[in-house]
Amino acid sequence: MFFVDTLETEGLGNRSYLAGGARTAVAVDPPRDIDRVLAQAALRGVRIVAVAETHVHNDYVTGGLELARLTGARYLVPAGAEVAYTRVPVADGDVQPVDEDLTLRAVATPGHTPHHTSYVLAESGHAVAAFTGGSLLIGGVGRPDLVEPRLTERLARAQHASVHR
Repeated sequence: MFFVDTLETEGLGNRSYLAGGARTAVAVDPPRDIDRVLAQAALRGVRIVAVAETHVHNDYVTGGLELARLTGARYLVPAGAEVAYTRVPVADGDVQPVDEDLTLRAVATPGHTPHHTSYVLAESGHAVAAFTGGSLLIGGVGRPDLVEPRLTERLARAQHASVHR
């Protein structure tokens, strides 16, 4: 049996998630305050084996790199994102194990950023949850105009296609 816990950062409109099974879990878009994620994992009695970022962008400050370092977890970052740190680059269709019979599949959803990636959690091969980061929001979609003004039109078209995917 799987679980998904939401960690909301009030005032910023950011949501992070801890999702997993009986023994291990993945943290998706962890907040800078990683103590909250570690406390939730301890409460669940699980070990964090993966940390997944939906995008690298200036609209939030992530705790992902530090959380991965502290836990020894794989740090999953969209392959196209230009970063100066060690990470596991993920591309559309890549699948990562989370727990027994629980996997995380990367889905390219560009628009909010050029390399935005959503993740689908599957249990025994059946999709049970989706983590859409800054792409698909409650009541709306992510802004395509925050990266670079010259990219706005291209990202808006990509965002439209991603939402319909």
